[in-house]
Amino acid sequence: MPALDPAHDRVMICGSPAMLKDLKHILEHRGFKEGNTSTPGDFVIERAFAEQ
Repeated sequence: MPALDPAHDRVMICGSPAMLKDLKHILEHRGFKEGNTSTPGDFVIERAFAEQ
């Protein structure tokens, strides 16, 4: 399987806060830009669970 490429791939990540932080760093290091509901990007983070 080829490596992820921001020119062709989009990613949605979901998990624990620590995992999200790590994956966000990895994706940004590979050239991916975070998106949200108002700004398109190469990846988004599912924030369904709030830290308490």
